[in-house]
Amino acid sequence: MRLIIPSLVTVFLGVLSLAMLFYYYSVENEFRDNYKTINNVFNSLQKDQERISYGILQSALFSYYNQDEIARDRQHLLNTVKQLSSHPLLKTSHYQPLKIQSDKLQVQVSEYVDLIEYYLMLNAGIKNSSVFLSSQELKIKQYFSLDSEAGRLLHDIIADIIKVRRMLDITFLVPISAQIKQLQQQSFKGEKHQFVQSILSHAQFLEHNYPQYIKTFYMIMNSPLRKDLENAQQLYSQLEKDDQQYLNTLAISLFALIMMAVITISYLLITLQKENRKLLKLHNKLEYNIRHDSLTQLLNRHSFEKNINQLDQPAILLINISDFKLINDVYGTDNGDRILIKVAQLLMSKFSNKPEQCYRIGGDEFAVVFPGEHNNKEYINQIADEIDILLTNRTYDIANINYSIRISMAVSNQSPLLETADMALKQLKNRPTTNLLHYSSRLDVRKQIEANIEMTQILNEALSENRIIPYFQPIIDLKTREIVKYESLVRLQLKDGTLMPPIKFLPIAQQTPLYHEITRVMIHKTISYFADKDYRFSINFSMADLEDNEIITILMAQFTAYPDVASRLDIELLESEMLSNIDTVKNFIAELKKLGCGIAIDDFGSGYSNFTNLTDLDLDIIKIDGSLIKNITTSTRHYKTVTAIMGLVNELGIESIAEFVQDEDSAQLLEKLGVTHAQGYFFGKPDREIIEL
Repeated sequence: MRLIIPSLVTVFLGVLSLAMLFYYYSVENEFRDNYKTINNVFNSLQKDQERISYGILQSALFSYYNQDEIARDRQHLLNTVKQLSSHPLLKTSHYQPLKIQSDKLQVQVSEYVDLIEYYLMLNAGIKNSSVFLSSQELKIKQYFSLDSEAGRLLHDIIADIIKVRRMLDITFLVPISAQIKQLQQQSFKGEKHQFVQSILSHAQFLEHNYPQYIKTFYMIMNSPLRKDLENAQQLYSQLEKDDQQYLNTLAISLFALIMMAVITISYLLITLQKENRKLLKLHNKLEYNIRHDSLTQLLNRHSFEKNINQLDQPAILLINISDFKLINDVYGTDNGDRILIKVAQLLMSKFSNKPEQCYRIGGDEFAVVFPGEHNNKEYINQIADEIDILLTNRTYDIANINYSIRISMAVSNQSPLLETADMALKQLKNRPTTNLLHYSSRLDVRKQIEANIEMTQILNEALSENRIIPYFQPIIDLKTREIVKYESLVRLQLKDGTLMPPIKFLPIAQQTPLYHEITRVMIHKTISYFADKDYRFSINFSMADLEDNEIITILMAQFTAYPDVASRLDIELLESEMLSNIDTVKNFIAELKKLGCGIAIDDFGSGYSNFTNLTDLDLDIIKIDGSLIKNITTSTRHYKTVTAIMGLVNELGIESIAEFVQDEDSAQLLEKLGVTHAQGYFFGKPDREIIEL
């Protein structure tokens, strides 16, 4: 009789505990699913907006750009924001603030997409007109060879429009209106009339639409949508914390209830202790399932996110099974699961007695977390090598087939650990020679894009404010030690008067139309500077310059303006870039040599060199790369390389110039080898002015 009441209480508490257990499990599952879904939606929205911004920037800078990706990202952005607004969670009263915010986001995204649609419409017309006008230079010469005024106006209109298009600067539109009126006042007949009208129609279209196009472009690039998305995600995080607190309270209540049942069961006889053990076992299983992955029994992502915050300066090694989707598709998910289980077992056996902890992050990704005292690059690299051998130097039984796997690994100690490690892991796809990469800030695509945009703006301002300037470095005759020529080197002068070296801005400029504008400025300024001087001089040309008809046209125009210049000009071609289109190089050399220009190969001996270029191309000068020259007195290998180059050069009777000469010993040794000319700080640094004869 004494045990009836405790037994009834125990039964009641046990039933209540089970009910709360299942309720907690369902609520926790729903919470986890909602959290994952909504966070994925926010991440997708942010990535779509970033990709669209980058695509818009590329479409503005490049004449030929496939806008299909922008269209897909735009539609995906619309669909995703609708998915957020219609999510069932937002229909609950607790999430009404997020519902209101998501509805506003849907309106903003719709307006943003409409703005992009309007931009793309303008962009298509502007690109078509720009490309059409750029292609009419030859026809202008055909129709107006005798009418220099009309030809000049047409040429100036096209040139100004090209500047507007390349510089994204509407100030170049100012003279176009006056030029159009001057042309409209002239009378043309027949085909000339039709040709001029077609030019004017496109020019007027661009004059009318380009200001709105630029305005729309900057509205898109400076859209507040990204900030609004971040605010909405922060609001969701705050609301989600309330749900998490509810779950914690529920868990505490459940635990308290179970403990009450345990206390009550302690009053029962041995027969009731059995039920107590079952309940305790159920509780432990619940705790275990919360912390562990159900398939592999490794700690799960929930445990990772909880434990990582308790470590001081941890590092993470993220492990991905390469082509795992192919395994699932070909052999089935059951066999894929077997591989995941085996990989997990191997990792658990390796780290069973070590302070590092293993996790299954999700899918085919595993992680090893190193505490701060083991956050050491050499140690982590050693562990990564051991894991690579452990997982890949064996076979896995898949449907009676011995299958070997490959893995990719990324290391990061930069917060947020998972995101930065995943970023490095993605970069490994472009690096087939290694399967391990450490995260660094230079891998951050967003930062790189921002840096490129900033540098593009600096280049735009420098070009518009005439701050792209040539510096001239002397080249001396090694026998007479007299200056015989100069090389023109590009510099960018910042607003404070300091100079930016080419290595800082040319690589980014080469990815945009601004590179050709820099070449145009260097051609004009260099040739006009040396027009009244007796020295020979040289200008650098890249493969991209050789393939640009407009650059060649500008160069020929300078020869027309300064007839005496061609016979004193050397064109320096980068040896490594010439190999991409040898026929174009040969044609260019033939045309320039007809005018009396000299042709040089620059940086010969850098990287890999094709000695057949010395015999196949009609060259006048070989410039030996400074990486060989600066160590020629101390490096036997460099000495032998230069000796080999000079053996063929002297045999062919070609002039030679050694770059980066730093001392008298190097100069004397080069003269003995037959090098005819030298260039370097030992003889003179680049300067804005030359030493007059």
